[in-house]
Amino acid sequence: MSKKIMVYKGVLFEDSFENYLSRESTSICQFLYFLCLDDIAKHVERTFYTNKSWHFKYSVSSMIKLFIVKCFRKLSYDKTISSLTEEEAILLSFFDENCQIKLPSGGTLHHFVKYRLGEEGINEIMMLLGEKILKLSSEKEAKIDSTPLEASRYDKHVDYNPHYECKMDKAHITMVGTYPVFMTHTNGLVADSPELIKHIEALQKMDDNIESYSADGGYDSFLNHAYIWFHLSAKPVISYASNAVINSEGEIERIDHWVNKLWKKGGDINAKTEDKLRFLYQNGRMIQVGMYLRNQNIRDNSFKELYKKRAECEKIHGHIKDTVKFDVRRVRKQSRKMYSLLNFVAYQLLVLT
Repeated sequence: MSKKIMVYKGVLFEDSFENYLSRESTSICQFLYFLCLDDIAKHVERTFYTNKSWHFKYSVSSMIKLFIVKCFRKLSYDKTISSLTEEEAILLSFFDENCQIKLPSGGTLHHFVKYRLGEEGINEIMMLLGEKILKLSSEKEAKIDSTPLEASRYDKHVDYNPHYECKMDKAHITMVGTYPVFMTHTNGLVADSPELIKHIEALQKMDDNIESYSADGGYDSFLNHAYIWFHLSAKPVISYASNAVINSEGEIERIDHWVNKLWKKGGDINAKTEDKLRFLYQNGRMIQVGMYLRNQNIRDNSFKELYKKRAECEKIHGHIKDTVKFDVRRVRKQSRKMYSLLNFVAYQLLVLT
């Protein structure tokens, strides 16, 4: 919301988001004041809280905004609390019915993030935010890429990746336009390609309406082409090797051959090409469908222009790392996935703001 009204100590305050856009320096809490999280807060209350009223000592919406402040300021839980001014506490709605400032302790915020929400809760919030971003955005082009989550060079529990020449975990991120909607976390040596199906399933749950899905050569496989086309009804824009050739099994003559061969199951060579491909996919010929789709990309003169749009990935990954703590340095092994997701969700919320 661009305007908001608040009553504090009997005084009515009205403020507008536009008042802060031209300022050189503004508190993150001032921007979060305009962020409405009521629907997400209600989902968290229903899903991760019991019916005991004492669990609602602090507003869930305020606690979510407070962990955004933690991620943005890159502070510990205790230092995040101590960094808040009285005005910032009011902006985050940390005051009681008597208008007395009532801030949680660092331990309370830690308990809310790690034990009340946990990895499952943060994942659910990420899905809700991704769905919200998709509804608000007019972008129709999705893209996926991985980025290193660097670790300390002395960390014994993290893989060394020779390509990036560092110890690291990986974040696999799907964006729609320049907006991040979904992320998975893996160790540093996991291949990119197997992660794609998780992202496709997430986009389906978010009720996406994309027209293309771009990826680099690390995701190049016939199955991935077929998955994107079939499950998302989108054009797969996956980079192929410079020596890639037209695969004969993906030509229309072979498509017709197999449709005709499966006539007892309903194959009709007079059907539209799209219907024939869908029929083959549903009858176990996914690789052949992927061959057809990649053949079309090799022949498409506009393919390189479409693929260029994927270049935004690295720029946005860099911006995420500049904005929040998007690495695994000084994070315990069992907590790395959760804190990587937490920082990603914080960035999503900042994008929505």
